[in-house]
Amino acid sequence: MELYRIRHATAWTSTVNIHQVGKLPHRSFSDLSRTYGPIMRLKFGRLNTVIITSSEAAREVLRTHDHILSGRMSPNAVRSINHHKVSVAWIHPSSARWRLLRKLSVTHLFSPQRIEATKALRMKKVQELVKFMDESSKREEAVDISRASFIATLNIISNILFSVDISSYGSGKSNGFHDSIIGVMEAAGSPDLANFFPFLGALDLQGTSKKMTLCTGKLFKVFRGFIDTKTAEKSLRKNPKEASTSDFLDALLDEAEPDNNDIEHLLLDMFVAGTDTSSSTLEWAMAELLDNPITMAKAQAEIERMIGQDGLVQEPNISEFPYLQAVLKETLRLHPPVPLLPRKAETDVEIFGYLVPKNAQILVNVWAIGRDPDVWENPAQFEPERFLGKETDVKGKDYELTPFGAGRRICPGLPLAVKMVSLMLVSLLYSFNWKLPNTIDMDETFGISLHKANSLNAVPVKKNRH
Repeated sequence: MELYRIRHATAWTSTVNIHQVGKLPHRSFSDLSRTYGPIMRLKFGRLNTVIITSSEAAREVLRTHDHILSGRMSPNAVRSINHHKVSVAWIHPSSARWRLLRKLSVTHLFSPQRIEATKALRMKKVQELVKFMDESSKREEAVDISRASFIATLNIISNILFSVDISSYGSGKSNGFHDSIIGVMEAAGSPDLANFFPFLGALDLQGTSKKMTLCTGKLFKVFRGFIDTKTAEKSLRKNPKEASTSDFLDALLDEAEPDNNDIEHLLLDMFVAGTDTSSSTLEWAMAELLDNPITMAKAQAEIERMIGQDGLVQEPNISEFPYLQAVLKETLRLHPPVPLLPRKAETDVEIFGYLVPKNAQILVNVWAIGRDPDVWENPAQFEPERFLGKETDVKGKDYELTPFGAGRRICPGLPLAVKMVSLMLVSLLYSFNWKLPNTIDMDETFGISLHKANSLNAVPVKKNRH
């Protein structure tokens, strides 16, 4: 790997071994930026990669030059299943297919009307999560927070998409689905020599393509079962558009486009983006709160004050819980679901005097920006108070905090994700106190998303209410 810093016609070069990037590239790039500055150009084999590690430079990429830099370089593992040709996550925003899939997603999933229509569903599934925690509390058993929140999120998403639960807390069914989704994200996000030397793609030296094919094969098999069932039901109705349910799959099958292959890949996008990132964000929030008991007590006190001793937890309007809102922002600052936002340059472009060459991959290191000491006081500390009384938001307008991206590539499911995570967190903090059976760590594992390396296990203690 070669590293360049280019300003106009003057350049200096340093060679960096590819092994220096390691298994946590967001951290390695952050360390390198201390030497080479907030805009670095790295040469991995044949691939030019530009790393952005300041909020000012991020604004240039995600806003000023968004029209030029909104493409994405698809990893070899993604190309191995042709996902790059049909996925809203990878195809270019200027294409008609991207606009169609994005419109379908926003209209039938993420519009304010659709989010409001599925409010009761979210409440029901989170109540089931609380019931599971209650049963674990009676047995004084530790709960795997990531797995439990994943099941809740998975069933919310599967009901929105298919009108059925796809998992239950007492079965091992969800583990296979969970493992497949994690596998997809790890295969897509893992450093792969074939991404830098395309002629190695067919050899699959690191097994990422094999892993992607295996994991997506399991998921597509599940999706095809639902598609076939819905299609058969539709063929028996006098009016094919008069469905007994009105879920996302019904809406897709009623459209002239897309075809079944497109639908399978779109469902893959929805599950991967919707389940894993939400459950991992909740796990990080709980981990930070358990590691900071005074902060947890403040969050619980606010919730008690807003809901009351014997109130019913409703889906919170996050603006009515300023401290909880600050907790979530602080969690996303320290643990963004996607630590490296990928973009691709369609033409040569200059950013603050630095040349970004055509076809270069650009990685906005939102993890490093969230810990920039020039922006944040005590950047490594979990301090939600830093957000109180401030308008800083996560919706792509404040470039020091862009965990969901910005511009045309901003995550369309952001409003739904915030509601799901907020409701789960409020419910768990209102209904239970928490104990740790073991010491807690904040070690990470890197895929496309950022996970705790070791699952958070905690014992729920039901609150006594009079």
